[in-house]
Amino acid sequence: MPTKTRTAALHSLAVLTCIGLVSACGSDGGGSPAPSSASSTPVAAEPAVAPTPTTRPIGTVIEVGNEPEGVQIGTSGIAAVGVRRPDGIALVDVAARRLIRTVSTQGAPRHLELAGPDGPVILPLETADIVTTMTFDGRFGPIARNVGNLPHDVVLTSDGTYVGTNEHGGGALFIRDGRVIASLPAPPPQPGGVAAVGRYAAMADVQGNGVYVYDGTTRTEVARKQIGVRLTHAQAMSDGLVAFADTDGSAVLVERITPQVVDVARIPTAGKPYGLGWQVSTKTLFVTSTATNTLQVIDMSDPARPRVRGSVPTVQQPNSVSADPTTGTVVVTGSAPGEASSLQIIPADLLPR
Repeated sequence: MPTKTRTAALHSLAVLTCIGLVSACGSDGGGSPAPSSASSTPVAAEPAVAPTPTTRPIGTVIEVGNEPEGVQIGTSGIAAVGVRRPDGIALVDVAARRLIRTVSTQGAPRHLELAGPDGPVILPLETADIVTTMTFDGRFGPIARNVGNLPHDVVLTSDGTYVGTNEHGGGALFIRDGRVIASLPAPPPQPGGVAAVGRYAAMADVQGNGVYVYDGTTRTEVARKQIGVRLTHAQAMSDGLVAFADTDGSAVLVERITPQVVDVARIPTAGKPYGLGWQVSTKTLFVTSTATNTLQVIDMSDPARPRVRGSVPTVQQPNSVSADPTTGTVVVTGSAPGEASSLQIIPADLLPR
């Protein structure tokens, strides 16, 4: 983006005030009501409670707000970060390593996704049952209300349908033009992360029921497969591939969505793998290990034979990660409560090769 255009984008961001709260994959997030059947619900996958780091994180660490979680970077170089208590979306100039401003909200999403290379950012505001979007220059899309029971993660399929996970209600949600046009009941009983692959959306179930695939055009389930132990996050890559964090199975599972779920590779990943990020130009997958405060860097040039390039120390509780699609700079959220809450910015030249 030209400097003049990028500067205008940085300084023309409008303030959004919406209702919402947060909920971790399978968690109440400290504030949302538990489902009425919680006592009989199987234990869902969760990140590890990370210890205080014993190794200094590499790169630059800046404060962005309390318990930052979801993060996405657009091609303009702006990162959107969900924060809470006080709730909002922190906007960061990644190259300048500075917080631009925080867009105050009455709640914060747990997951953030991009609807295009430079947005808009998809915002599922969970306890308000709202899904909306925000561009990086401050324009907001339609607000879909009464969206299931804790819409947790939402992606845009190639046919223009927003497909979301209904975490406390189970099943899938389909949204267009600011309204829910269809929904499908459980299973999955507690969907977590979702990834878009063309017209399809592949959902992970945090209670251990594998992957469910939906067609955004026909709004139907087209495939399902039991994989892993208990999955949390999903990350679309290239060529129909999706990485799933098998948080309770100590691995990242690589699947091809055809739309059938086809096994491609299993990457052993210690430390309760959780957050996933993708750098398309270098075919690199980033995985946070929440139990060890580390970030794994994985070469996916040959998807059937992933190569772990190495790992680097992170901020405490690295729940989310995103890569700048232009520069390759990586950002990691430090989601531990209190003063440790921060955003780590790692230039590409500091990453293992």
